[in-house]
Amino acid sequence: GAPTFDAWIVRKDFAEKHPEIVTAFAKVTLDAYAAYRKDPQAWLADAGNVDKLVKLSGAKASDIPLLLQGNVYPLAADQVTLLGAPTTKAVTDTAAFLKEQGKVDAVLPDYAPYVSAQFITH
Repeated sequence: GAPTFDAWIVRKDFAEKHPEIVTAFAKVTLDAYAAYRKDPQAWLADAGNVDKLVKLSGAKASDIPLLLQGNVYPLAADQVTLLGAPTTKAVTDTAAFLKEQGKVDAVLPDYAPYVSAQFITH
């Protein structure tokens, strides 16, 4: 198997220049996670939510419920914890796997500088 995970990636120069945009992105995304986790059926019943995911992902509207069930949606406090050692390890393991598969030529000795929870508000 291959290590897989979802990540939000932002260029350092953009984040430094527009921290309010990155913070707003994290907030709106985590608010959607919280609403979905509170009541998945109600969230899916709102056609606006499904339409947004169709536009973002290219998936069919009928596939969205099953796709959402196959994922985990950590809330803000969980994200802060995960965006430390667990994510750094996952990125490191993924890089090593990709190198073993010949997909990348080299890996960094430390990915911690590229993992941050600084834009997550509670």
